[in-house]
Order: sequence, then C-alpha cells, then structure tokens
Amino acid sequence: MGNHSIEIHLMNQKGNALNVSARVEVLTEAGMRMAEAYSNREEGVADFDGFNDGYFQLRVTGPEVETVTQSFQIPATEATHREYVRVELKNVNRPGESASPGTDPTVSAQDLSVPSKAREEFTRGMEAHAKGDEREAQEALQRAVDLYPKYISAHNNLGVLYLKLGLKDKAFVEFSKTVEFDPKFVPGYVNLAKVAISNGNYSEAEPKLKKALEVDPSAMNAMVLLCSTEFARQEYPDALLLIRHVQQLTQDRQYADLHLLAADILVSQKKNREAVAEYESFVKESPDDQRVPKVKDLITRLSAR
Repeated sequence: MGNHSIEIHLMNQKGNALNVSARVEVLTEAGMRMAEAYSNREEGVADFDGFNDGYFQLRVTGPEVETVTQSFQIPATEATHREYVRVELKNVNRPGESASPGTDPTVSAQDLSVPSKAREEFTRGMEAHAKGDEREAQEALQRAVDLYPKYISAHNNLGVLYLKLGLKDKAFVEFSKTVEFDPKFVPGYVNLAKVAISNGNYSEAEPKLKKALEVDPSAMNAMVLLCSTEFARQEYPDALLLIRHVQQLTQDRQYADLHLLAADILVSQKKNREAVAEYESFVKESPDDQRVPKVKDLITRLSAR
C-alpha cells in the first residue's frame, strides 16, 4: 500500500462546506473504482489513505447532490493531498432526510444529533489540521468530545492524530470508543486493526478486520489489510483466496504489493510458474518501485528451475 492520504473537501456553490453527506469515490485514471467513503456533514470532508502517487479521478454522488467527476494528481512529495470540489445541490425540500440514519457504515447515526458547539469545535479542529497545526487540531477535537462524548467522527479523527504522533495507547482508546458507541462504524474497526498491526499483534488485528467486513463486505481497505494480516499469521490458503478476490475487484497498481504476497505463498506451495506470473504482474504495475531489481532476480531464478 502507498503512503499518501487524500482529503476530499466538498463545497456548495457559495464556497461553504457541503452540509449533506455525499458518496465520494476515488477512481483510477482509467475510471476503475479503488475506494469510497462518505463525506461528513460537519465539514464536507471524505478521507482516504494508503495511496501511491499518480493520476486519479474522483466521483461525487448522492440523492441530494448532482454528480461531479474530476481528475487530480497526487505528487510524490505530498504526504496528504487535498482536493476541493464544488458540488451543486439538487432541488430537495428537506436536505439530509433521504438517507436512513445508521445504514451507512462510514457515517455514524450518532453524529446526526451533535450539539452545535461540539460541531464548531470539530470544524475548528479540522481547519487546524488542514493548516498543519496538529496540536490545535488535537485540542479542538478533544473539546468536541468533551462537549458530546458520543461524537464518533471526533473520536475517530482524534485517534488518527494520536496514531500519527505515535501515541498508540491513546489512539486505541479513541478508536475503541467509536465502535462502543456505534458497533456498525467500519473505520473504527479498521483503525483498531492498524493499531494492533503497528504493535505486531496480527492475532488481535484479524478479528477487527473481519468484523469490519461483516458490517461492510465491500470495504477495500479492510480487505487489503486482512490479506497482509492472514499472510503474517501464515494462514496462506485464506490469504491467497482473499488476494484473488481483491484482484477480481480491482487491477489497480495501488494494490500491486498483493502480487508479492501471492507469489511468496505460491513459492511455498512449490507453484513456481504461478509465482513468476505474480512477480511479473508486480513489475508491470510498479515499474519504478525500488524492489523491482530484486523481484526480477527472483523471476530469473524461479524460471530456471
């Protein structure tokens, strides 16, 4: 997986944050869907992580907005890419009521009743984060959860900040609260798994990821993390089966590392020809990766057997 994050900021025609939830999809340059999330109602922001640099498209859809598509690029030097999109609202009578609360696995129904002061602190925190002021972002998000303890998005974002700062115990507490308050909040389970993986605890990460996929079987980030988790636990048949499933869903270069996992499993099963095919696919999809010379050497050695 890549090291770049993406923040999609949705705005209305007046340039203000879009205050209705919309579906945001990140697509390959050719138009293949890679990931999706829903913008929050406070800031109109949808977050993604684990991307490589390159060219992409995004698509914004929803029952209350007109569909928007646009292209964008993630430079290699940009850790977090921010894309700003103007969205036109449809002519609806009561914005926000067309989606049933609690049915969207990336947006918590708990956040629909957040008090205005807590929302203001959340907004202040996200604005600080956008400016790179992580300390102010952390303090503002903490004030938001102090004002409204069941503020799922604030707990989740606070946990992300803690994890980036290496404060894993604090991140674990915040992510735990998200799934405690809303057991169907998929990002909470995925982030708990990330904390466990960062500690090398794959046995703890696996049930979190499986829970995320139980709630949302299409959660690509959970699927990819589960592939590497099962591989780390030497659950090779399950890992290979899941890798094949992901490869059927997308052929995008962002997930090229899955070819390496699959190849390693196939080598252990003495299926060298299939392993070579996986290594060759990796080289084709990631020609500039620094591991390519080593992979080419493996291809030569396996082909000679």
